[in-house]
Formats: sequence, C-alpha cells, structure tokens
Amino acid sequence: MIITQEQLIREIAETENINLADLRRIFAGLEGLIFRYLSMASPSESVTVKPLKGLSVECKYVPERHLHTYQELHCRERIWAKPKITRYYNRKLNEGGFSWT
Repeated sequence: MIITQEQLIREIAETENINLADLRRIFAGLEGLIFRYLSMASPSESVTVKPLKGLSVECKYVPERHLHTYQELHCRERIWAKPKITRYYNRKLNEGGFSWT
C-alpha cells in the first residue's frame, strides 16, 4: 500500500475541517523549508531536520574525491541525506502485536 502526500492532505483537510488550498500551501511551505535547511549542510556541520516525532532527516557534506581503480573516477562534492526512524517510533508501531499469518 502506498499513501501519497495528496491523500494525506485530503484526509487532514477533511478531518480537521481545514481549507484544502490552505493545507496544500502549508505542506509546500514545509517542504521548501526542509529542503532549504538540509541544503545548509557544510564540511564543518551536518544538519538534522525533525519534521515529525520519531522521524528525522540527516544531511552531511561529502567532499570531492578521486578513486583510483582500473579506471580513474572523479566524485564531485555533494550533500547526502539519510532518513531515520527512532527506536521509540518503531516500538510504538510494533506494540500492537500485529500478526501477518
């Protein structure tokens, strides 16, 4: 099952009685802010954004490097993002005792 951002927006708007267009603007603004903060990762500082309780995105700067294998490879500098889910969140998901059999 895949739940899209649009489905979440529609469901939140319906259950919280919020205008759909306003909620879309909020989500777009949130996405822009998260992207801007994650883009700030530098060689001296990594950046972590926690958009939800139990969910975080960590970005770190990966410097330029040259790999010498059978072929000369040049890797440009970049920012590497890694999503993380806390142990607490995983435990909370699994405390219901779900059975798939």
